[in-house]
Amino acid sequence: MIRITELHKYYSDFHLFKGLSIDVERGEVLVLIGPSGSGKSTFLRCINGLEIFQKGSILVDGGEIHGLAKERLSAFERDSIRKVRLKVGMVFQHFNLFPHKTALQNIIEAPVHVLGLDKKEAEERAMSLLKKVKLEGMKDMYPENLSGGEKQRVAIARALAMKPEAMLFDEPTSSLDPETVGEVLTIMKDLAGEGMTMVVATHEMKFAEDVADRAAVFDKGEIIETGIPEEIFKNPSKERTRAFLSRVLDR
Repeated sequence: MIRITELHKYYSDFHLFKGLSIDVERGEVLVLIGPSGSGKSTFLRCINGLEIFQKGSILVDGGEIHGLAKERLSAFERDSIRKVRLKVGMVFQHFNLFPHKTALQNIIEAPVHVLGLDKKEAEERAMSLLKKVKLEGMKDMYPENLSGGEKQRVAIARALAMKPEAMLFDEPTSSLDPETVGEVLTIMKDLAGEGMTMVVATHEMKFAEDVADRAAVFDKGEIIETGIPEEIFKNPSKERTRAFLSRVLDR
């Protein structure tokens, strides 16, 4: 479903990704773990075309983005990124909902204006998704009146409204109160159970162990090891992984 090949990402003279490569199978749940600042969020943003990269390629269900040596994109490059974005939904740390729109309006915005969906059909799709994320009674609520967990569930419904082939989650629970984390993780577990391809940057190790098919450990822009989460947590092969896990897992 997703193939990352020889990815290089520079910030001026700082070389973050130095030939990073990894594949994600259709229906696989891949979790990205590692310290803050190790490149997990940038990696996800590259997959979704929100960050340019200078070398390598990203292939998502047949759509491909190549490394760009310049900030100014050609029409072909912009079209390639647009096609990939249509295949990949993304959920951010801080929800990024439109504050002046209701939950329902947030969800229908992209299907109507990007996909050209009829408003009635978009609203029917949105109501089905609000039911899926257990918020069907809150369609007319504005973000300011929703809890953090409710906002994130609206954000998940918004991403699903585009009928993506894969979903990217960037620390989706990091901004939530502890009592609302479970609400969001339950929805994500349901998606995984339905066979959605998912790449999840997270510090929720229990979720990683229970739901993920594979974990990739990031450190300083490198994937230093991959494997079944349980094996990595119990017997990591790298000292850097052991040091990270010793801080986030109860031993």
